[in-house]
Amino acid sequence: MTDDMLARSTWRDQVERVIHFLCIAMSSIGALALAGMFALVLAAVVMRYVWNQPFDFTEELCGLFMTLAVFTLMPITIFKNNNIRVTVISELTNGIVQKLLMVLGQLILWIFLYIFIREAWGISEFTRMLGLKTEQSRLPLAPFFTVACAALFLVALVSIWRTFHLIQTAPSDEVHP
Repeated sequence: MTDDMLARSTWRDQVERVIHFLCIAMSSIGALALAGMFALVLAAVVMRYVWNQPFDFTEELCGLFMTLAVFTLMPITIFKNNNIRVTVISELTNGIVQKLLMVLGQLILWIFLYIFIREAWGISEFTRMLGLKTEQSRLPLAPFFTVACAALFLVALVSIWRTFHLIQTAPSDEVHP
């Protein structure tokens, strides 16, 4: 291996480590949201059936937590390539055709992410501008939208990186052998 190849590999590895760290940080938010949802539902059940005093805000807060979890867990899923893929055609091909199909799939994802991020960011700005809050618990909605937009931006970054630099998944990351 030449020094130039080693330097390029090191640069790519460092960028990949940073992207992986950002994905882990974002998925930590998702894990906390899921834990918060679990704790809230548990507390709501206890309050309803033990003290006959249900929480009024359980549904809306659980909805926010679930939405937050879905969006914040997307980057690590895409990074580790554990997302659902339709491979009927690509498995029948090989070489350049298979690579072109992968790039076509990535282009479709990029178009989707561009439209979704643009619309979500507009809604986030509107929510922030009006200071909208949840109905029952009066929580500000803007932080939830902002984190979801950041997660989608990270998905776009991972997708772009994955297209031009193949991420090597560890054997322990494989869901199906």
